[in-house]
Amino acid sequence: MRPGMDRAAAEAAAAAVIRRTRSTAEEVGDRFPLYADPADGRWTSTRRGSWTGGFWAGLLWLGAGRAGDDGTAARRAREVTARLRDRARDDTDTRALTFWYGAAQGHLRHGDAAAARVADEGAGALVAAAHPRYGVVPAGTALGRGERGASELTVDSAAAVIALLCWAGRERGRTGAEELARRHAAAVRDRCLEKDGGIRPGVRLDGAPDEAPAGTWARGQAWGVLALTTAARAFGDALGKGCGDGYRDAALLAADHWLRRAGDTVPPWSFADPDGLRDTSAAAITAQALLELAELTPGPHGRALEEAATRLLGRLVSHHLRDGGLLDGCYDPASGTAVAHELVWGDHFLLSALLRLIDRAAAEDADAS
Repeated sequence: MRPGMDRAAAEAAAAAVIRRTRSTAEEVGDRFPLYADPADGRWTSTRRGSWTGGFWAGLLWLGAGRAGDDGTAARRAREVTARLRDRARDDTDTRALTFWYGAAQGHLRHGDAAAARVADEGAGALVAAAHPRYGVVPAGTALGRGERGASELTVDSAAAVIALLCWAGRERGRTGAEELARRHAAAVRDRCLEKDGGIRPGVRLDGAPDEAPAGTWARGQAWGVLALTTAARAFGDALGKGCGDGYRDAALLAADHWLRRAGDTVPPWSFADPDGLRDTSAAAITAQALLELAELTPGPHGRALEEAATRLLGRLVSHHLRDGGLLDGCYDPASGTAVAHELVWGDHFLLSALLRLIDRAAAEDADAS
């Protein structure tokens, strides 16, 4: 394992997050955790999960079968996943987050057939929502976007859109899903990525001027690195597996932009305000993306990406992890909502990245023996 996070430290941190997940489940019952107060650790929860419900199901699936689990995590994960089905009707691209990180992971990690059916329903809803003119999954009118969202492309959910649709097309035989994933990935690459690697968090498909500058919102940059990396993996753009339309190069461009701005530190919410609020959830998303991109990038560049990711994880664990919760996440500074809190998606991406490191180290040890 690379400098910044050895296997023992990663295992201890992952175990702490899993213990926190178990205590969270006891606290929230049949509701969905959204963000927790750093003072007392109590969660603000939602009835239907908002746009983050899949991350709660995903946390439960990630912890299922790990040390200390008696089968309760998988049972809870199945219950939560079944309740995600209602979100398929919501007109929003964040359905992809719900059904990829929540339902699909139950099938991919644990072979759960019911979770696969829920994920496939979510993918079907995305296919049905494809814009008839632009051929991508628009942001949608829900979550306060209104009619503007019907012709807007956002980067937040792009990785999940691409991954879920590719899975549904290839593994479930869903007609039109993989082609929609290809068109969506191409739109993100062509419309959201600037020449310097900055990511635009959203663009108007109808050609109206964009409001947000590229590369300013740290979490948007993180989502962009993850989306382009996901496209590179999905379409064979690595290790001689096909041209892949340059997605790996695009992902590297976006990743290098992040590293120039933030390095292995927790970034500010906005790179335009370097002394402002920090966002550990952006760092956790980026750590996951960098680890995945490193696997697709041979040679010194790939090793540098892995080392940056492990140093970033080391910083998150040593400075921001308390009682298994990743603190100092920033949800929405404009409204003052949860600006230095534990965020359910921050916990999810932190645990996912830690387990990736642990499982890789275990495989390396097995190969060595």
